[in-house]
Amino acid sequence: MSAIVRLIVSNWPLKLTALGLATVLYMGVAISQSTQTWSGPVTIEVMNPPAGGALLSDPGVVDRIEFQAPDGVAAALTNDSFRASIDLRSVQPRPGATTVEVPVRVYPVDPRVRVVSYEPTGVVVQVDEVVSQVIPVTIEHGPVPEGIEVGPVSVEPALARISGASSRVQNVRSVGGHFVIDASGISIDEEVELEAYDEVGAIVPGVDVEPRSARVKVAVARQLAYGTVPVIPELVGEPAHGMRVDNVSVVPATVTVSGESSDIRQLDSLTTEPVDISGQSVELVTDAPLVLPDGITTNGEPSVSVIVTFTEAVGSRRYEVGTSLTGVQPGYSYRLGVPSVDVILSGSVRQLDELTPDQLEADIPVADLQVGDNEVMPVVEAPRGTSLVSITPESVTVTVTAAP
Repeated sequence: MSAIVRLIVSNWPLKLTALGLATVLYMGVAISQSTQTWSGPVTIEVMNPPAGGALLSDPGVVDRIEFQAPDGVAAALTNDSFRASIDLRSVQPRPGATTVEVPVRVYPVDPRVRVVSYEPTGVVVQVDEVVSQVIPVTIEHGPVPEGIEVGPVSVEPALARISGASSRVQNVRSVGGHFVIDASGISIDEEVELEAYDEVGAIVPGVDVEPRSARVKVAVARQLAYGTVPVIPELVGEPAHGMRVDNVSVVPATVTVSGESSDIRQLDSLTTEPVDISGQSVELVTDAPLVLPDGITTNGEPSVSVIVTFTEAVGSRRYEVGTSLTGVQPGYSYRLGVPSVDVILSGSVRQLDELTPDQLEADIPVADLQVGDNEVMPVVEAPRGTSLVSITPESVTVTVTAAP
C-alpha cells in the first residue's frame, strides 16, 4: 500500500502540470466542436419504394439538425452536406392509401461532422396500391369558327390504359384531349396528348396514360357535304387452277362519306385495299380497309367485309383426233380423204386439261356406202362431263372400190 502511495506522490509537480495541460486541450476541443444548429431544409429522400405501391404524400424536409463539427468544417457546410431519407421496404401497399409512420434517418456527408439530433425524427406517409384499367378515349374540340362545318372525329387508338394509385384511378371519369378548329377550314390530322380527367373535367394528378397521345383525323370544310356511295372491292391474284370467281359481295355494300361539297360530288364510288385471292378455291371472307381520297372521311367503320365465292372454270379445247372406219364390208376397200379431224369440246377447265387426244376417236361409218366417192359425217362421242362443240371438217370423203 505504501508503494502505491509513493508512486502517486512521486514527481507530483510534473504530473500536476501534465494534468492541467490535458484539461486545457480538452476544453479547447470541446469549445471548437460545440453543438450547432442547421436549419435546413434538407429534402427527405425515399428509399426502397414498395413494389406495386404508390407514395401519395410528400415526405417533406428535415428543418432542424443539431450537429458538431470543427469550426473550419462547420463554416463550409451547405444543405447538400446532409442526407435525409426514409426506407419503405417494409411498408405493404393497400387499396385506399394506407397511412403509416416511418422513421427519418439523417447522416452527414463529411465524416468529420457528427449529427446529434434532428427534427422531425419520423414522418407520416400514405402508400396506395397501384392499379390499372382500360377506358375509351374521348377527343373534344374547341369552338367551331363561323361558317365552318366539322365531320366525325376519327381517333386511333380508341382505348387507353390508365395506371396509378387506386385512390386516384377511381376518380378518373374519362381519358381524352383537345384540339383546335382553325378558321381556315383545313382538315385535322394530328397527334393529341391524352390526359386523365375527373367528373368536373380537372386533370387527375399522378395517373399515367398509355399511350401518351392519339391520332385524330377530322374532315373540316366550309361547306361540308354527305353522300352515300357504293364500295367496289379490288381483287388481285388468280384463284386455284381450274377455278374462277363466281360471286363477289360487300357488307355493307354502300358507305356514307363526308367532305367538302365539291369532293363529294366528284366521288361516285370507293374501292378497297387489294384483296388477294391467289390459290383460293373455297369461299373467302375478309375485312378490307377502304381507300379514302384526301379530305374524305366515313361516318362509320373505315373498312368493309368482302365475300368471294368460287366455282369451276369452264372453257373449250381443240383436239386433233384420228379417224376410224366402222361397219367395213367384205369385198370392198376404203380410202379416207383425211387421216384426222379437229374436235372442239367444252367443259370444266380441269377436265379438259386432263383429257388427251388418244382418249378420243372419230368414227367414220361406211356400212351403207356405195362404190365411188361418198361424203360421210364423222361421229365423235364426248366424254362424260364435256360437250361436243364442233368437228372440222364436218364431213370427210370416203372412196369405196370393189375388190377384183
